[in-house]
Amino acid sequence: MPYTFLDIGLFPFFAILWPFLFVMVVSFAFMSKMKVLGENAAVHAMIAFLLGIITIFSSVAVKTIGLMAPWFVLLFIFGVFIVMVYMSFGISEKNILETLTGREYGNTFGIWIIALSLIIGLGSLSAVISEEQGFAALGGKQAVSPAGEPAQVETAGFFAILTHPKVLGFAVVMLVGFFTINRMVAKPD
Repeated sequence: MPYTFLDIGLFPFFAILWPFLFVMVVSFAFMSKMKVLGENAAVHAMIAFLLGIITIFSSVAVKTIGLMAPWFVLLFIFGVFIVMVYMSFGISEKNILETLTGREYGNTFGIWIIALSLIIGLGSLSAVISEEQGFAALGGKQAVSPAGEPAQVETAGFFAILTHPKVLGFAVVMLVGFFTINRMVAKPD
């Protein structure tokens, strides 16, 4: 049976390559940009390569990266669509970039990106740990739901916590406090 370039039957054999490349590229970019270990690109490349190899040996890391990647792609596509909507209303790309990186809203935008990244990362990690061994196995105890019976799906517990009214209320109060303090300490132009 002849194989074509459209056949994806070999894709699972290369699935381990994507987390390796992701960790290698991100760690190399971070070390090169931040000058963590000097300016020697060979040292950065070697350390990035070794971090990528170490990632391959951790099934939790490989599965977490595999679970996170589609969410980050979705976040990126959503951001591109938002920019396209603003541009369709006549706002120039330069004005959008100045707003997102400016003094007034740049920090807030960065904090939102970091918060969304943490939610995606922690949610993916909790889903993988729950699938692999469970959080109850980590603590040596039986997981119990709020109703008192044994918990069946631990991932549902993560999202139940995120959407609990007390947690959402706390997030709103913290956001109001953040924006209030940000406006109070901002120097007028």
